[in-house]
Amino acid sequence: MSSTEVENMKVSKERSLRTLPPSTYNLSLVFSHGKKYRDQTFCTLFDQSYHVRSVPEMRQMWCVTTSYGWLLLKNMYSPECHLFNPVTLSKIHLPTLPSHAYSEAVLTSSPTDTNCVIMLFNIIEESLIFCRIGGTKWVEQSLKPINKNPITINGEISAINCKGKMYLFFWKGMAIIHDIFDTFVSMELHDIKIPKFTHSNVTMVTRRSSYVVESCGEIFQVCLIFFGIELHIIQTVEVFKLDLSTMSWVKVERLDDRIFLLGHCSTSISATEVGLKGNCIYFCCTKSTSLCKFDMDDGTITITIPGPRKFRYWSGPFWMVLDCKLQVKKDSARIKDSKDEGNQERSWKDLPVELLELILSFLSLGDCIRFRLTCNSWMSITPPFRSNNLLIQAESGFTLLPWLMCFPKKNQGVCKFYHPIYSDCYTINIPELEGSIIRYARYGWLLISRGDTCTFFFNPFTMEIINLPDFDEKEDLQSMSFSSPPTSSDFIVIGLSSYVMLVYCKSENTWRRYFLGSDLPYEFTLSACNPVFCGGLFYFLCKGGKLGIFDPKGKNEDEVMVFQESEVFSISSPEYDSIKSIRNFIVECDGEILSVFVGYRGKPISIFKLDNLKLKWSRLRTLGDKVLFLSHTGSVLIPAPLKGIENRIYFPRIQEKDNVFYSLSTCHYHRFGCNNCREDWLNTTEYTKCTWI
Repeated sequence: MSSTEVENMKVSKERSLRTLPPSTYNLSLVFSHGKKYRDQTFCTLFDQSYHVRSVPEMRQMWCVTTSYGWLLLKNMYSPECHLFNPVTLSKIHLPTLPSHAYSEAVLTSSPTDTNCVIMLFNIIEESLIFCRIGGTKWVEQSLKPINKNPITINGEISAINCKGKMYLFFWKGMAIIHDIFDTFVSMELHDIKIPKFTHSNVTMVTRRSSYVVESCGEIFQVCLIFFGIELHIIQTVEVFKLDLSTMSWVKVERLDDRIFLLGHCSTSISATEVGLKGNCIYFCCTKSTSLCKFDMDDGTITITIPGPRKFRYWSGPFWMVLDCKLQVKKDSARIKDSKDEGNQERSWKDLPVELLELILSFLSLGDCIRFRLTCNSWMSITPPFRSNNLLIQAESGFTLLPWLMCFPKKNQGVCKFYHPIYSDCYTINIPELEGSIIRYARYGWLLISRGDTCTFFFNPFTMEIINLPDFDEKEDLQSMSFSSPPTSSDFIVIGLSSYVMLVYCKSENTWRRYFLGSDLPYEFTLSACNPVFCGGLFYFLCKGGKLGIFDPKGKNEDEVMVFQESEVFSISSPEYDSIKSIRNFIVECDGEILSVFVGYRGKPISIFKLDNLKLKWSRLRTLGDKVLFLSHTGSVLIPAPLKGIENRIYFPRIQEKDNVFYSLSTCHYHRFGCNNCREDWLNTTEYTKCTWI
């Protein structure tokens, strides 16, 4: 057989594969892309792979909703729309849409039911249309208020079907569709207050993104809360359930066996049926093809699936959950039950507790961790540690490195300390921190906020608390910092929101409140990192590297100066597009100020050093003999105390219980004791409520 014939066979086989519908991809995240959106990429959640196909019924189509295993698709270039079942390959034609602006839809029942009604909503023109299966035209109805009803349907809307009833959610309101007649639908409007967010879980909040999900006959609202005003860096996720008796949202702490899939067509599934871990929420951030998983058990975020190759044009994504059950073998289900680990360990319960306490009193923190982790029985019979000496004893042989301190549980005061090199993990209950959140960390002290107006300092090494005066009113501060240890006589604390700056001086023992001028650049509010104090000045890192400076003892003490010439990446820069969705960090060490810019998947990483005289940034290719620890609440730059860890950047990320670091020498991410490395931080887990201390 000639090489030409072999090549033709390969091409023919590829074409046939590309026409096969993805009937086996029960749970997939689907992207439409290619020339005129002819291709589809199916990212399967279970095996974390992706497959490119070109399904004729899905070409040039945008998914309005998915329901009962069917896709409601509308053409991107014409008013054509139809229903499509990827399993049976059935296609049901629908009447031509009167407008292309209908972007939200709901089905009353499965399209195989002759009584099924398809309903679409157009928030721009404030109208809805509906028709029954087999109908030849749409019936249109206005959504504009009548009789001066104070409740108006406006803003973004979400439509769902729950227990056979149609619900339409909008800003501060909800509509329940009771009856569908031949020429109109009857609906009842209700006023619903927005969910009450847990203030202690939220800092630097300026943007939220909400999704309504139906699950097991109940209605939920999932809120993604971001750092700064761009929808790129998740701070936390909060879930609320609708109480129909009071028409209010009630906070939910667990989803149990359920998994929520967020997007334009949000849905939920049983974790057991698909062989995945429950109590998790999956979503894609704005303008990203990477999939994120938020674990409600420990508050961590993991990028689980590497997004497919970059698309020049792409639409979506949307979730495709078919009506067939995905059979998963028990031995292949990747669920690790921590309760079953260590059941075969030999028991040491006969060892006196007094002896354990005596041994532990002579151990450093690292040795104590290793001692406790020897077996589960030692862990269980060892009393909770409240000894200050445990945390302040130095490791033998070298100076202590910063530890990663995080709150895996919301509002419970349970803290974890991770050693950056050995990945030791130490859990301690600190009741003083229950219901609080870390704002900033330095000098071994944490600046903590609790509730709307309370702030205080806390030292986890000595358990000492230094209270600050309460705010006069609720303040949604984006960033906070302090100049020196709170035990000093002249320390200063500052807090900043989009329009207000608060300044506290110990000598005055009161908060001064300043309104920032309208001439402050818009970019100033975008950076999700705290300022640093150096040489009597506070330095703020703005979007793109612009530098803001505040002199608390200057003549214009309410003025923040922003230096445009300090900008690192301008919008016209060729580098801007590649890193505009970034994390910004600023760090100070012995009068030296560095800025660090990190791309969405952990690449690229750019480091700059500030020229204090010219107030300009110069690029750094290496940290030399220093090591850097980055987090949004506090970053640390120190000379490397151990040989071999210099020229590294440590993030609040772990993989299989090991800390992840970036080597500027190899330009790759590594784990201690593991030879595998990669260019990005995919499949690593990030702690969102944490700091280096």
